[in-house]
Amino acid sequence: MDITQGIAGIAFFMITSLISRQFAHALKPNGDNLASNLASKGSLLKKPPPFRRSITSSAALSKIEERIGRGEGGRGIEEIVQRGHFKKAAEHLARLSPNSTVVILSGFPCCIDRSPPSETDGPPGAFSIARSAVALGLKALILTDECNEDVFISGASAVGDWAGGGRLTLESFPPESEWGEDEAKRLIEIVDNRCDHIVAIERPGRAKDGSCYTMRGISMDHLLAPLDKVIDLAKQKDAGIVVTAIGDGGNELGMGKVYSEILASKKILMPEKCVSVISCDHLIVSSVSNWGGFALAAGAGVVRYFDTKEGGSCKAMVAKCLQSLEEETKILNSCVSAGCRDGVSGEMESTVDGMPLKTSLDCLEEIHEICENVE
Repeated sequence: MDITQGIAGIAFFMITSLISRQFAHALKPNGDNLASNLASKGSLLKKPPPFRRSITSSAALSKIEERIGRGEGGRGIEEIVQRGHFKKAAEHLARLSPNSTVVILSGFPCCIDRSPPSETDGPPGAFSIARSAVALGLKALILTDECNEDVFISGASAVGDWAGGGRLTLESFPPESEWGEDEAKRLIEIVDNRCDHIVAIERPGRAKDGSCYTMRGISMDHLLAPLDKVIDLAKQKDAGIVVTAIGDGGNELGMGKVYSEILASKKILMPEKCVSVISCDHLIVSSVSNWGGFALAAGAGVVRYFDTKEGGSCKAMVAKCLQSLEEETKILNSCVSAGCRDGVSGEMESTVDGMPLKTSLDCLEEIHEICENVE
């Protein structure tokens, strides 16, 4: 389904087809003492040389990575943070060729006895990544399950005017048990024509037995479309398509990258049968997956700014890539209005992983502040 805009001069999404099951003067000492040069006001550079820029960019990315990886969810994820993966993921996203398409896999239907079974962790982070992609001159394609469709449509209606003109597309797929030749062809078409980078955020990952489980060990197979096939097809294509994954517990797609570490951890209490064996290229481990989405969106903006000076300032570039606190509140509330629930409490409210909205907004605000202070 294409999401476009155009109502009363304010960009809103228009659903153009029925959603169905087919769903970025070096300082040269003149012989005088270098310290004297630096002490001289006239010798200070207005623009830092390239080496200084790279340090500044790396420092900002490190601060963002530290902020999201503190383990605030109480799951022990700080033990499995893969230092440097976040930086690599942000750099790759920021340096994709213009008009490349970022395929975003999201939707975690863990509230299996509810309709919809969707949880609040995932959609806001997915929209963050999509927004960043569009701000960077790319296209974004969100893939989810049919059971999550209404939540993503509702969330998309609140993201703002950046998503029009076909820059953001949403498609949903039926459960694997209902798949046929048409669904397989759709996925092949996506990988062949509309896939230059893959980001999975809060997306169930198959465990050792081939099933996907909630953190309580309940199978979600009857609800899930096999969207991980996109990764298999991309690897078969051998076109250098990079896969970034964002997770916060151990049962998400991509956590296979740290499978042994999860099993060996005394703090991560994820049952062994639930741990995902599906790996990725870059794994972003975050206290809350949405926060990982915020971080990747901002990080890509930081990299693009320091690469090109696009946006005029790092603060302005990141503001294009990442939603404000008010915008995030609207997105989350909109998802909840469509029936989305907190995956921990099971309540239909604007909380995420058992934490109040303010906790997520505090993290979002701190990420913005980090990017404001890097210059």
